[in-house]
Amino acid sequence: MKTLLKKATARLGGHVFSRDSLPTGVNWLLDIQRGLALDAAPVCFDVGANIGQTVAELRKAFPDAYIHAFEPFQAALAGLRSAVSADHKVTVVARAMGSTPGQISVPANPVSVFSSLAHHVERPAANTTECIEVDTIDRYCAQQAIDHIDILKSDTEGYDLEVLRGASDLLSKQRVAYVYVEVTLLPANRQNSLFGPIFDLLEAHGYRFLGLYETFPLHFYDEPMVFCNALFVAPSVRERSLARRRAAAVAKA
Repeated sequence: MKTLLKKATARLGGHVFSRDSLPTGVNWLLDIQRGLALDAAPVCFDVGANIGQTVAELRKAFPDAYIHAFEPFQAALAGLRSAVSADHKVTVVARAMGSTPGQISVPANPVSVFSSLAHHVERPAANTTECIEVDTIDRYCAQQAIDHIDILKSDTEGYDLEVLRGASDLLSKQRVAYVYVEVTLLPANRQNSLFGPIFDLLEAHGYRFLGLYETFPLHFYDEPMVFCNALFVAPSVRERSLARRRAAAVAKA
């Protein structure tokens, strides 16, 4: 049956992969799952949660995960709260994460996915502004008695370096297992965070770069507005993953 399905798919120009055979770099959450390094109920931070798109992906990948979803902009926040209203393991936080606590006023963007606190991002012509409360990941975790984060995703339209700077204590102690962040490779793209500074910051804390994901814009979007996502892992987590994979391979032999 599998052979027939593969042949039929091939005739249509496709290819069938199983979960185990899907190449690394296609699905970031599947790659994390296959790493065998996280418990069944990981602690996940979705910074720049918008209306809950990544929350839904995290919930599908880890049904018992505890998810903290951060979204400061009012329109997206309303959609997020509606999307997760029945999920009691999701904590919605109406704040931005940055490098220092405080408040910042920014013009409201009518397209919520482009909302940003980054000063270099082009602003829409708007008659209204929003006063955004900014916290840091380190401070939030201390207040909530959270001593580690299994998955930290950041998609803040160019503010991601500030987000990571605000997690310097956790990162320096490698208490964040995986970091997944939206990046651009082109300095002319002022909407997204440059890969180089993100890489340098995480490498300084000992993190290892695992790969780029969701690279469709690199191939099909006009320059300079091309972007993708980068995945990093703490060395101790990578070592634990490799050890478990080797043990699983021996058990199958």
